Amino acid sequence: MFDFKGLIGALFNRGPQEGVHDFKSATMFMQELPESDILQAHIEIVKALKQLNANARVSLKERMRTVPYLDDKARALQNHLIDVYFGRLIDDHVAPHQVLPSILTYWHQVGEAYRLCIKQASQTGARGLDVQLQIFALRALSHYNQEVKWAHLRYMEVDAKVWRNLHRLYHYAEEHKFAIAPLQPYANTELTDARREYMQAMMLTLSQPDKLQPAQIELAAQWLKRWSGRMELEMLIRPNRQLFAVNIAGSSAPKRLRRDMVGDNWRYWFTEALVLHVREVHDQLLRGDSPLDHGLPIESAEPGNLALMLNLVNLWSRDVPAPVRRYERHLARKRLQVVRGLEDVIHFLRAPAGQARRVDTEHWEVANESAGGYGVNYSGKGDDRLLVGEIVGLGQQEGPGLVIGVIRRITRRRDGQVEVGIENLASNPLVVELKPTQSERSFFGLYSPETGATTQGRFLMLPQTFFAANREFQLSAQGKSYRIRLDPALEQTSYAAISRFSVLQRLAA
Repeated sequence: MFDFKGLIGALFNRGPQEGVHDFKSATMFMQELPESDILQAHIEIVKALKQLNANARVSLKERMRTVPYLDDKARALQNHLIDVYFGRLIDDHVAPHQVLPSILTYWHQVGEAYRLCIKQASQTGARGLDVQLQIFALRALSHYNQEVKWAHLRYMEVDAKVWRNLHRLYHYAEEHKFAIAPLQPYANTELTDARREYMQAMMLTLSQPDKLQPAQIELAAQWLKRWSGRMELEMLIRPNRQLFAVNIAGSSAPKRLRRDMVGDNWRYWFTEALVLHVREVHDQLLRGDSPLDHGLPIESAEPGNLALMLNLVNLWSRDVPAPVRRYERHLARKRLQVVRGLEDVIHFLRAPAGQARRVDTEHWEVANESAGGYGVNYSGKGDDRLLVGEIVGLGQQEGPGLVIGVIRRITRRRDGQVEVGIENLASNPLVVELKPTQSERSFFGLYSPETGATTQGRFLMLPQTFFAANREFQLSAQGKSYRIRLDPALEQTSYAAISRFSVLQRLAA
């Protein structure tokens, strides 16, 4: 006889759920976490969130109680790990590179957790949860916004799923009439709204982050927290006024407006108010205002960052034409021997002819070239730390010598391929010895003479730690010595500075 009762029991009387599946199991889980190992505790909480997100059997009530509880417990740990990653905090138990995977997974899993709360509430038709769901939507937008920023910080392509989730959450805020409602996402945080959080991701992406250094990307993100409220999203296209557009039903990044971007799912915005405000802030900082008076990080007033501010204004302004290439590119197929970093380039050039050079080199494939540089590809590694602004030495099999270039653009594809734009700075530079005035310690830099091939004029490349505008050095090379004074930097990165200089005196041999 068929056991019909047994079949019903197998279908409906499921076994007990394991792991974190409700508020009670979450509180018990938290009691067992290691207090001394912050990274491990963070990893375990993120795993619990992932488990919760994958469990469709969790009730809406329990999900809405458990997600914010786990998020609240993880946020302090997340902030600690971020400080470790950026070097603002030294943790004897963990190195900066070890914390990145957990930081990235946190942004994604917490954003997913809040999104699933909203999805489940919509599917079940739950009532009386409007205020809580608005907060959850704002938090989810904020976390996906962080996913976008952290992808840009690593020059990674932003996953299409992240864009889709951002667009859908903003659309949800529009449909439920709270897109511009001031809300406090967490206790002791500033008021914001869904549109501001959404626009931060849009405008950071429109800042050409593939051409910025990570510190510049982070600073631009901090600025946009203050500035993103100065734009409105519109549903009707006005090409003579609007500058950017995004399809909120799609899964792609925002773009410069074209006239064929028409439909109910498109949103458009203009930037006149934003550009006017940023220009005013720039001028006031230039006159000596403190950035803190404008709600900006204190380093905003540094000369290089003021230049960054103007660069962003130009990218966001209708009055400034879109950037165009200075040189025409041509397809090319060849390999370059690459020495990465100013220090290794100097070691490479100092090695006596005929002797093995104790410097690691790589081979990159040229995809295109121009009079100004190369577009190259290579297969990236998990620990690859190539940065915009990094100095590289480029050698070719068909010719002697070394061309010095600077990385101008990086895009890391999701298949592991890295696309790099390199600007040529100098051919066959000279290694020079530099000794600061009233110091016996010397170091080495690179000197590029003035040639018709570049617009830089003669300049020096030296380690960033030794650079200061107007600093004087003794420069020695090829049996000659000079007293020089550095000009303000043409460029600065974390590791190198490029500067012109004045010759003050020729010194006796």
